[in-house]
This record gives sequence, structure tokens and C-alpha cells, in this order.
Amino acid sequence: MIKLSFPYAHCCNIFVEGSTPGIEHLFNRFIEIYPYDYLVKRLIYACDAYFLLAREEEHIIFALQRVPSQISTTEILIILDNSLLNDSKIFNVSLYKNSHANLVSHSGIWSLSENFLEPRRFYEIQRHHEMAHKKGIVNLEGRHLQAASFFNPPLCYLNRTINQTINGIEAEVFLVDNDFEKDGIEMKIFMLIAKRLNFRWTIRKPGGNYRYGRKVNDTSWDGGMIGQIFRKEIDIAFSGIWLKHDHYLFANLSEPWYELSINFLVPRPKPFTSFWAIIRPFPAEVWFMIILMLTIQTIHTIIRAHINPKVPQHFRNVVVTITELIGQLVGTWLPESHPETRVQMLIWQISGFLLVTAYSTILAARLANPEYEERIDTAQQFVEANLTWGREGPIPLYTDYFDLNDKYFSQLPGRFHHDESSEDRHNKILNGNYAIVGRFVGSLFFPENNVTNEDLKNYRLMSETVGKLYSVFAVQPWLLEPVNTVMLWLKEGGITLYHLKDVIRRRASPSLFEVLVEKDFPDDGVARVLELTPLGAAFSFLILGLLMSTLVFYLELRSVRGSRSTLDVLKDINQKRCKKNLTKLKKKNIKKIVFYHNKVLPIGNLLTVQELISKNKGI
Repeated sequence: MIKLSFPYAHCCNIFVEGSTPGIEHLFNRFIEIYPYDYLVKRLIYACDAYFLLAREEEHIIFALQRVPSQISTTEILIILDNSLLNDSKIFNVSLYKNSHANLVSHSGIWSLSENFLEPRRFYEIQRHHEMAHKKGIVNLEGRHLQAASFFNPPLCYLNRTINQTINGIEAEVFLVDNDFEKDGIEMKIFMLIAKRLNFRWTIRKPGGNYRYGRKVNDTSWDGGMIGQIFRKEIDIAFSGIWLKHDHYLFANLSEPWYELSINFLVPRPKPFTSFWAIIRPFPAEVWFMIILMLTIQTIHTIIRAHINPKVPQHFRNVVVTITELIGQLVGTWLPESHPETRVQMLIWQISGFLLVTAYSTILAARLANPEYEERIDTAQQFVEANLTWGREGPIPLYTDYFDLNDKYFSQLPGRFHHDESSEDRHNKILNGNYAIVGRFVGSLFFPENNVTNEDLKNYRLMSETVGKLYSVFAVQPWLLEPVNTVMLWLKEGGITLYHLKDVIRRRASPSLFEVLVEKDFPDDGVARVLELTPLGAAFSFLILGLLMSTLVFYLELRSVRGSRSTLDVLKDINQKRCKKNLTKLKKKNIKKIVFYHNKVLPIGNLLTVQELISKNKGI
């Protein structure tokens, strides 16, 4: 009797009342046989086994009222050291609720029918092995169960309802007359459970303003499917019920069939054209090193020019030195070589060649591809981008979604803006600062509310997961173990995973696949016209340089002109240049020269002084 009545419990609560020889003998025999720990006249709810031993019925009924019989795993063995009448109060099945119970007396042995059958009753047995209760996958013998669910792709696609009165309660009952609606991952799992446990079903829509309901306090629950389970209006509920503490307090939750993650869809990075694209090939560290190198080279050259007289004297001027070094670095200036600085400048020019080559190739690659804004992949970037989010229906429980101890996730509840309708959500999406909340099921993201394919085009999946939760079924206590057994069987056989992939393959919109594709690095091979803006900084430098050189040239002219006209100044400059050239020619022993059109020319066979005079060209 002990072995058959307590097949799973590993500790026992004992209630014993009376001091007759029979009770003492039975109690001693129990403690000799029972292999686990036990407690006498004490109650620990962690122990599912309850052994009640007494001579009077009143003592047994008193003890039964303190047994947590609503828990389906409770196992009870009652031994009455007396006879029982057929109308005894001990046979009142309401005392046993969802527990398994066996009753032994001088009159016979009785076993309570399985807790998944209705109505329950005690039936008298003749053999001890008939005391064992069925476990695992059982036969509900066609019992009609009440279930609850709602439209929740890809878990359930039930949509059309009719009004019915069930057990005196008005309910919206789903029509399941076509396979298109009788679809979804959890809907498929539910039908497999129903087939394996052999029960019929009706699925109703959850009542109230909440799909799952809300906890009022530790003893009451308001609305939703969990409330229906708690009030025993339904026997089983499904469609995205999460394994969490609040649900667990008011309903029996099955083994999870899958782990779902909560994610956001965020706006895709928009392409932009940077005015400073010309500096993008090198990061700030490289530009800093180039400037540092130019500074050190300038200081070194100026110091050498002051110390070594053989170094050209113009290197003593800071502006001239920097200008010449920059020109040599970028390869636009090849000044006269000086032996004293030849090696130094050679190394400098080689460094410049390598830098210019790297810069040119990187710049060409960058200008050939458009630049994009930075991606939003973390909660910190979400907050910094000033995004909002929302959904239709009741305000969510933020503790289910976010870790409120996190610096950035704790700011997301303040960014929730309720969606009044699909149109309201569409307008928020058009504004560009709206994030779409949803669940990642299998390999795809599914929004909590309907979003059109057109609106999803400009959205991508944020990499950081907001939270992870297990999806379960909520059931009445007596149904928990059979459902768990079937659920484990479906998971181990890969059947739940098969239906997950099958439903997603058949029902998922192509736009849901697109949100997983990153498009800010296009590789379509299409040539793009280079716009002016990326080179805006380069042209700005060019214009600035031309203006500065023009200004310097003007100031030079102004400094040497004094009160004379600009034409006289230019003639003086040409005369000075002619005299300089004349000096060079004299050094080369060229005696005969003429000034022709402000140029110094040696007199050769082509022109003579008389010919120049005759042509009136001026000497």
C-alpha cells in the first residue's frame, strides 16, 4: 500500500490520532517500511505525501482539511482503524480536490478515480495493485475541455469568434472551421496534446481588458487567461504565456516548449554625404601622427638651418619651411636638392609617397560607397537616438521586458507612448524616431502588433536583446503532469521544432526576413555618381589657398610700390630680372646682348640690332 500510494514523494507528513493497539502497530509498521524522511503532526509543503491514521472519521476529516489537496501531485493514504458506512463523510470527493487518494478501513479498500476524470468518485478495489494511480500520458476518455487563446502570430492564428454561454458565463468562442485559422506553432502543439490525451476542446477568447490578466495582490488576479485558469473557467490556456513568477503564483505552468527573446526593430541608418569626407580615409590618430611628424620635421630643419651654414638659409623661416615640407610630403613640390638635407628630404618624400598612396586608395574606396549613420544596436544607442516605442492594448509590465537596474534599460519605460490604432502607429513610423517591439521566434522577428510590409522596409533588428522568456501552457493542476509528459515527448522528438519552422516557412511575410538584412553596406555592383559634397572640404581648401596667395601677392606689390603705379612696379621687377640674367650671361663670356621685349638675348645670326630697330620693336 505504501509503495503504490507514494510512488514519487520522497518525504511524508504523518497525522496519527489514537492510542489503540491497532493504531500503534500500524504506525510502527509504517516507520519500519517507509524508506524516506517523515514528520509526525507537522506540515511541510515540500512533502507531497500524506499518511493519515486514526480510529475516528472526525479526526481524518480534520486532517484532510489541512492537506493542500488542490496540488495535483499530492498523494494521500488514509487508514481508518474502524469500519466505514457507505454515506460516510470521508467519501466526499470535494475534500480531495486534485490529489490522488487511497482509503483503507475494516470495511474494505477504496481508490479515488483519476483527477483528470469528471465526476470523480471512490470505487472499491479487491487487489492492492489497483491502488496505483495513472501517471504521464493518460486517457481523458473524450472529456470536453475549455481552452483559451487569441490571435498572436506565429503562435496562434485564430481570429473569428461567435458568442456562446458556457456554464452560465458569456464567452467569445473561436470558430475553427478552416485550416487557415486553425494554425500556429502553439495551436499545432495544443492539437497534438489533445490527440495524445484524448480530449475534445473549445477555445474561447480571453475576457477583460488584458490578454493574460494582472495581479491585484497575492490572492487575486484580474482578467485574462490566467484569471480564467484561476477561477476554473477554463482548463488550459496558450498563446505566448511566459514562465514568470506572477503567472506561477496563480496558475500551473507546463514545461516550456521554447525560449523567446524580446527585441526591438529600429530605423535603418540613413545614407548621408559628409562635407569632411576628404579626411575620412585616416582616423584621428593617423592625422595626429602626421601633424606631429610635420611639427618635429619643421623644428629639426629650422634648427639645422641655424646651426649649419651650408643648409639653405630660407629654411630659417618657419612659414617657408612648413610650406616646402608639406609640398614635398604630398608630392606637389620638388625643390632644388641640397647635399646637406638630401637624405633627410629623401626619407621625408618616401614617407609622403606611402601616405599619399594609402590615402588615395582609401579615399577612392570611401567615395565609391555611400556613408551611413551609425547603427542603433544597444540600449545606450537607443536612448541617445531619442527613440520612442509603444504598442496597442494595455501598458506592459516593464519588469517583464527590461532589467530596470540597468542604466539605460531603466530609461525605456519613460519612452513608452501608447499606440491608439494602426494608423497612429503608422504616423509614428513616418516620423522616424519610433521603435517596434516584438518577439524573436525561431529565426524571425514578429511584432507584437500588426505592421504593414511598407512600414517594415525602413527597419532593422537591434542586435542587443531586451529580454528572454520561456513560453509555456497554463493548465489546471490535474492536467499538469499529462501535459508536461506530452510536451517533453514533443521536444525530445523534435516535433515542436518542426512545427516552428513549418509555420514560419508558410506564414511569415517576406518583409520579416528583410529586417534581418543589413543594407548600410551595399554590394550591388551599381556605379554611383560622385556628388560635390564629399569633396566640399577639398574645394574649400583650394579656394582658401587661392584667396590667400592672391592676398599675399597683392600685399607684396603694395609693399614695393609705394606711390608708383603697378605698371612701374612690374617694369622695375622685369629690369631687375634682366640685370640678373645679364650678370649670368657675362659670367658665361657672352659679350653681345640686346633687350628684346623685356628679355635679355645674346646677339646671334637670327637678329641684329639694326634689324630690331628697323622692325620698330624697341631696344
